[in-house]
Amino acid sequence: MTSQKQRNIEAMLEIFDVGGDGYLTAADFAAHAESTCGALRLPAGSPHWTTIHTALDAWWDHLVAHGGTQAHADGSAIPTDECATIMRDRLVDDDAFFAATVGPIADTVFRVLDADGDDAISTDEYVAVYLASGLTREIAVEAFTKIDVDGDGRIDRGEFVAVVRDAFTSADPDSPGAWFFGVRPD
Repeated sequence: MTSQKQRNIEAMLEIFDVGGDGYLTAADFAAHAESTCGALRLPAGSPHWTTIHTALDAWWDHLVAHGGTQAHADGSAIPTDECATIMRDRLVDDDAFFAATVGPIADTVFRVLDADGDDAISTDEYVAVYLASGLTREIAVEAFTKIDVDGDGRIDRGEFVAVVRDAFTSADPDSPGAWFFGVRPD
């Protein structure tokens, strides 16, 4: 049976595989950056737009730098299953990777989603990101309730950062991070 951590990584990479061909490329990461920025309505060249693009470029660079033997000789594409292995075995517990990639993206997404500036994300603010990633409203609402660990109807910055890290590192199917990428635990 596949662990929750592995399922989360695979679900995330499926979203990143914009071309849907089973390989990840720099173009997939750039397209995902554009999709995310479009969903968040970030103007091209704005500070938040730049943060997301820079972080996703760094993510691709980390995958290439840690690539195994399946990476194409020119580094242009890595099979998604190889990327999942790299993520699981070499990157998700690496604080430098997190600080250069996932952390800035999570912080930017949180800041943008917190449209009213109350330092918390509402259900509607959270659902917007899920819908932009092609996931359903039903899964988004269910995920929100699981991620809102204190049950107050909002996700504060602390909950958000914790759940993002948890989504990449926890194998516990009951953890809030198990729901972050829309993967329902078994």
